[in-house]
Amino acid sequence: MRTLLRIAFGAALVASSVGVMAVPAYAAPTFCGGGTTIANTRVPNDLEVTAPTTPGQACTLSNVVVGNRVIVDPGANLVMLGTTVAGNLNATQPASIRIDSLGCAGTSCATPSIIRGTAMIDGTTSVPSGFTTNYICNGAKVTGDNLVVRNSAATAPWDIGGATCSFGGVNVSFITRIQSNAGNVTLANTKSGDNINISANTGGGSLVNNHSGGSILCGGGGANNPLWTASGNSAALTDQSRFGTC
Repeated sequence: MRTLLRIAFGAALVASSVGVMAVPAYAAPTFCGGGTTIANTRVPNDLEVTAPTTPGQACTLSNVVVGNRVIVDPGANLVMLGTTVAGNLNATQPASIRIDSLGCAGTSCATPSIIRGTAMIDGTTSVPSGFTTNYICNGAKVTGDNLVVRNSAATAPWDIGGATCSFGGVNVSFITRIQSNAGNVTLANTKSGDNINISANTGGGSLVNNHSGGSILCGGGGANNPLWTASGNSAALTDQSRFGTC
């Protein structure tokens, strides 16, 4: 009986200890509002970009390491310069997005922006202050998963690796998906480890000098209307842009 009591008591202590250890501490996000610049530092948790009180003002991240996700709220403006995001970039109905690099000279940039998860940009509504287009440029990398730009408004064109980018396009580890955008989109000088999917876009666009480690697929999720122009692209498997349109 005494042995059983000792066993029961010991089990209760272990269960109690495990219960205490199993309760995680909640790490609140770091907030970055319009007109705020965070530079040359590390943010240990999520970073949330909030909508500005003055339209057009952006949260600027310059040479920052974000320990988890960057979350862009509806109506917010994000500028990333030479910044690394350890998790995902999730932007839902942002006003505008700029993803660029630092230390650019010659033909390359010393400090590209890097997203180590998925970059999901959904429903962009406008363009950055002082620019005519949203853009992802100059050796930016999505190393963990996919790059998705979708559902952008007609007032929110995109340049991904095109004329806005003097130092090269984008490197994506897996799939690049450009879908259901009403604004014009350029995808150029970009390398995608898996498929490049261009579908259901209604604002027109161009597909230039890209390479897919899988296939380049045009219209798989719905036809592009008008068709995109296409040139200089290549794919390890099927290239549906090879006849000059996508």
